Amino acid sequence: MLELVTFLVIIVPGLLLALRGSTFIIDYTILVFVFNRGIRRLVDYYNGSFNPFSLISITPIIMLGLVFMGFLWNFNVLGTRPKQIFLLLLAAIGYGMCVGIAKNGAACIFQGSEYLATIGMMGYAAVCPADDKTADRWLKTAGVAALLAALYGWYQYYVIPDWDAFWVREVGFVGYLGKLESTQMSVFSTFAERGVCAAFLGLTAIPMLVSKRWKVGFGYPEAVIVVSCIFLTMARSGIIAALLGVVLYPVLNKGKNSGRILIIAALAVGIFFAASSKIPGADRIVERFQSLLHLSEDDSFQGRINNSMTWPLIFNNPVGYGIGSSGMADRISGTNYGISSDNGWMQLATALGIPGSLLFLGGLLVLWSYLSRLNRLGIQDDYLSLARTFFVVSLVFMWVSNLFIDFSIMWLVVGRALSPFVIAKADPEFREILEARNAEAASLAHYSVSSNQ
Repeated sequence: MLELVTFLVIIVPGLLLALRGSTFIIDYTILVFVFNRGIRRLVDYYNGSFNPFSLISITPIIMLGLVFMGFLWNFNVLGTRPKQIFLLLLAAIGYGMCVGIAKNGAACIFQGSEYLATIGMMGYAAVCPADDKTADRWLKTAGVAALLAALYGWYQYYVIPDWDAFWVREVGFVGYLGKLESTQMSVFSTFAERGVCAAFLGLTAIPMLVSKRWKVGFGYPEAVIVVSCIFLTMARSGIIAALLGVVLYPVLNKGKNSGRILIIAALAVGIFFAASSKIPGADRIVERFQSLLHLSEDDSFQGRINNSMTWPLIFNNPVGYGIGSSGMADRISGTNYGISSDNGWMQLATALGIPGSLLFLGGLLVLWSYLSRLNRLGIQDDYLSLARTFFVVSLVFMWVSNLFIDFSIMWLVVGRALSPFVIAKADPEFREILEARNAEAASLAHYSVSSNQ
């Protein structure tokens, strides 16, 4: 009963925001994604039993589904090239789902919704008639959520709350996450697991580090806290993503904010390692991340890059195994194709096959071409600069994790760069047309609400 009540308490506000067409649905979706698993663990602990199919766990997918519907409803406001990008990506996922339904059953629906949800988030940011102030609020909401999750992560590192310890035992993660002792367990904070936690914190830290426009509170201290918590997860992918972002942002954008970026990044890493001698259990963390300097000798990293076992699966079945053939979805279906790689590109290739992969890569190529075109037009827009950075980061990050099934603010930023409002910055006449169209839409919405009353 408590689980159902909690589920409704989370979902009903989201439904109301969706029905009102409020831009706060993005803020709320971010908060649901970050905190739903922590809430679920509390409910399971209170009930005294672990429910692997908890309704609370699907609340982010439902919220992202509402966002996806908003994207489809306003699809026609997009320009020709952004439409092509989304159609190629959706065609690729559609193909993978058709194959997946036949081969993997319900698991395809589970994983397919994850793919569509991230595309829907990007699409919503592209079609939403939100100004820069609203878009900034979205990123700051993500920053606040990341800060709160990081603070809880530090609390979890020292205390290990009973509900978190209960979950670790029930899912059999003792050993994988370390010992259930203070400072001896890898942190996962309020997320599903430590890798998801590190990825979200790492990608969210990038805008906090590269521009004071997206700072939360005082700026520097909050960014340092977020980055420091990534170390506690013991997941190197989050640090790799953050470092790539802060390095690539000035490289791709003519040295923009390079001084600030270097200072904050050095401060965040320096403070952690300087204080490591005073942090219990820090020796194993330092040892773990020092391995980044010797990746050629790291079996875990090399195993993700060199997927000699996965290539035959692709070429022996060029049609693909369908969406739902890897990760958690594979465990649901029980098909056991042997696709155990954490490499995101390999997961995509095996799921979509050669036809779907070509469509997906085509969408990415058109996306990069469009972002580069906007840059050549001389458009001065922070979201365009950040989107180009995120795009390159994602290409690298996909070698260690499938970023296309995990929610992150990357999708908001890239979607914002595809918005008609960005191209309007290069054409004042087009901007006037957009403003007139939005004014007309607002008046129609007001008339509709008045009529219903």
